[in-house]
Amino acid sequence: MKALVYRLSLPRVVLAKLLAHRWPWLVYGPAGPVTYADWPDPVLPGDDWAVVAPRLSGLCGSDMGVIAAHTSPSASPFSSFPAVLGHEVVGVIAEAGARVPWPAGTRVVIDPSISCTMRGLPPCAQCQRGFPYLCQNCTGGALAPGFLVGYCRDLPGGWAQRMLAHATQLHPVPDTIPDERAVLVEPLAIAAHGLLRRPPATGARVLVIGAGTIGLSAVAALRLLGYGAHVTVAARHGMQAQLARELGADQVVAPQDLGRAAVEAGARAFRPLLGRDVYRGGFDLVIDCAGTRRSLDDALRLAREGGTVILLGAAGEISRLDWTFVWMRELDIVGAVGYGLEQVGGRTVHTFDLVLEALARHPDLPVERMVTHRFPLARYREALKAALDRRASGAVKIVFTPGEG
Repeated sequence: MKALVYRLSLPRVVLAKLLAHRWPWLVYGPAGPVTYADWPDPVLPGDDWAVVAPRLSGLCGSDMGVIAAHTSPSASPFSSFPAVLGHEVVGVIAEAGARVPWPAGTRVVIDPSISCTMRGLPPCAQCQRGFPYLCQNCTGGALAPGFLVGYCRDLPGGWAQRMLAHATQLHPVPDTIPDERAVLVEPLAIAAHGLLRRPPATGARVLVIGAGTIGLSAVAALRLLGYGAHVTVAARHGMQAQLARELGADQVVAPQDLGRAAVEAGARAFRPLLGRDVYRGGFDLVIDCAGTRRSLDDALRLAREGGTVILLGAAGEISRLDWTFVWMRELDIVGAVGYGLEQVGGRTVHTFDLVLEALARHPDLPVERMVTHRFPLARYREALKAALDRRASGAVKIVFTPGEG
């Protein structure tokens, strides 16, 4: 079958880190780490596995972080390459083992987390509680290292014509939800899980920093889950600002105007001896969806005393970040990246199913508008180029169409 294969090369990583900002073709050109190639067809390893044919597969910021060498080396022990990337997937079951509860032809989204069960191991504590993306055995058992499908050389991801999925990873999609909405279940689930870790109170002032897919998913999740909060979004580009409003933001500002927005939210600004303004008061909840030094600085600076900062952006190594605000204001810093079995309204429900239910209840919330670009696998260089320069391309969510030539 045809697939997009990422091959790790330390010289390429060094070159990309040093020079890709000047010559981005080092990332998406012929010398880049991704190739359109033949990959072995998946074979069912057991009767509780299925082969899925992806219909749409998202290009995630974490994928670009790996390809463009932006990610921290701290995560490197928990992945294995070469691998077929792609963990935001809506597809159709092409072949189902005898113990898979859904037949061939069922449309599904896939939880890409790799559990102990999939590795042939007894469940660790995190897998027992229903959060396999935190699996403590993500380097052991019958599979190569990796905590997500797409970052494990034994489990090709959705940038391929076919992929393997365990029965526990499959979540059927209602007929009323089209593919362009279903492919966003994974990022929406990340946002929903983060909010469920620290739900905002009715009337709370919430700031979302960053209006890429995760930031817009956070705005959408606030509305899908019914939180009655006032939502301010910091957006860099016009398309992002427009989508934030359509998805339910009460206020959209440019990043340089966040100080003014904080004052409007009740904060008071003070001028220090050196540097930017500091504040008393601010937002009850700040969701950082960018993971940059500036976004993290804004998040810590603009959260009120006793407030909460949720880190949804994949922050890596951040230099010269002032942590004074954390202890001076007694902020709660909450990391969130995955999904699993949530406790909501007195029931236990997987984040994916919770999001699917909410999407079915709110067909008029236009989350599908986030899908701005579609590419067949063979045109991957155009996709990567568009992702590297979103200001020029206007891209928000880029998806591959593996079934198309």
